[in-house]
Amino acid sequence: MVKNKENKDFIRTKVLSYKPDFNLEILEIGLEEFQIWNCKSGEFILRAGEVCKRIFMVENSITRCYFVDKDGEEKTIWLEQESTVITEYESFSSQTVSKCDICCYEDSAVYSIDKENLMKLYARYHDWALFGLLVMEEHYVNLLKFGNTMSFNNASENYDLVESYFSRYLDVVPLKHLASWLNISAVHFSRIRKERIK
Repeated sequence: MVKNKENKDFIRTKVLSYKPDFNLEILEIGLEEFQIWNCKSGEFILRAGEVCKRIFMVENSITRCYFVDKDGEEKTIWLEQESTVITEYESFSSQTVSKCDICCYEDSAVYSIDKENLMKLYARYHDWALFGLLVMEEHYVNLLKFGNTMSFNNASENYDLVESYFSRYLDVVPLKHLASWLNISAVHFSRIRKERIK
């Protein structure tokens, strides 16, 4: 359980950013169900082969979800900015084994709540159920919007998109991970980057 006031403030602010009219008494009941731990740079939140039983809020780190293909190549599914609600949605929803790893690039506090307690909150409190719906809507809208944009752009335009909206990724995320996320070769990505730096 999260006991530290500052830690509760982070989760409270995050939840209220989705639903500003959240009943504050009911919000506090839910905050009691969150746990916190400190994740080190390069540490995993979830490993492939595990069942994802929690949703997470990573305070200070960009996170990456990826899988290893049949040729042993890592394929980045998504990158998320700090202070984003994340999980491995397929595994979390179906409670089946995940094919993906999720890791942090930087040291960060990680807040989480397990599925069983979250489902109880959804069942008992309308506000918590709406929060869950809003999180899912945001995730899928962003995923579709970004995926569609990437599909219609060329590699250079996709680089510009990252530079405009996710500039910190260029400082934190290894080049090969960014290239995989953008579905271009690391060599091509490096070439575009060098052209931009000139």
